[in-house]
Amino acid sequence: MTTRDVAAAADANVTTTQVEKKQADVALLTYRYVRMILVLPAAFLLIATVLEAISRGGFRESISDYYQGPVRDVFVGALMASGVVMVAYKGRSKLEDYALNFAGFNAFFVALVPNNFTKVLNTPTTQSLGSDEVITRAQMLTNLHLVLYALLAAAALFVFLDWRFMQWGAFKTEDAPHLAVVLIWISWVTEVAFLVVIVGGVLVGRETLFGLSIFGMLHFVAAGLLIGNLSFAVASRAFPDRLRTAVERRAATQNQRWALLSYQAIVALMWVGLLAGGLCIYLNVHYAVISVEYFEIVMFVIFWTLATRKDWTPAVTIPATDGTS
Repeated sequence: MTTRDVAAAADANVTTTQVEKKQADVALLTYRYVRMILVLPAAFLLIATVLEAISRGGFRESISDYYQGPVRDVFVGALMASGVVMVAYKGRSKLEDYALNFAGFNAFFVALVPNNFTKVLNTPTTQSLGSDEVITRAQMLTNLHLVLYALLAAAALFVFLDWRFMQWGAFKTEDAPHLAVVLIWISWVTEVAFLVVIVGGVLVGRETLFGLSIFGMLHFVAAGLLIGNLSFAVASRAFPDRLRTAVERRAATQNQRWALLSYQAIVALMWVGLLAGGLCIYLNVHYAVISVEYFEIVMFVIFWTLATRKDWTPAVTIPATDGTS
């Protein structure tokens, strides 16, 4: 091999190395942007609802009550944007990945069916869609059914594409810790029951279930599943020895003691807030619903900020793919 050939080979190696480094940098930047963007829709929603409350002289009973107000588009758009990013983000453990996937999926139901949907549906006056176009009650129900069918079809398409093009391993839980598997199955069972009993009930035309509005049940159950799964995602960071595999623990950077304590405190506060809020809602305490919603959002934003700071320069540049996202 001549000197020129050696030099050419060296240049080729340098070029290949530079390309690989550039690709790695792009992947890392994309990962960082996804982490930053996930909480921005929630912040957008909080700021918009607070400003609307200031302008009207008081808060509404719940965030979803803004569905009928001037920030309706913010409510729907922010929840859907958060849902998309939560599904797109690859968790650092199987439990975190599952939890964020389920949380993101349920965010769509919370957005599409607000807790005051029955009130909207039974409003005596028709809802104007344009200068001379109105919508009837029957049309609202038909539109809701079509939207729910579209959401389920899109979710099914995503699962198919995930199975077809990613390293599918959604149901491979044999290497996960026992407690993590239990939490994953809790998420699966509750989600399937929710889809079959409540969403299925809406799609077959029911408007009540167990004597209650099925639309209100759909909203609150979806919101509960959303918050519950977010708490599972936080728990996967708070208790790595119980909820992560040995490989996942080695791949992650060593958590400082204060970080673990912070995550554990957030998990506890999220569940205390959910249980206490449920009691206050049952007792008809004024502003109980919106207070719980604000509290849970703030808790998750704090968690995500801490986790983002910890993972800003991850030990593994591109999180391992097992097909659950």
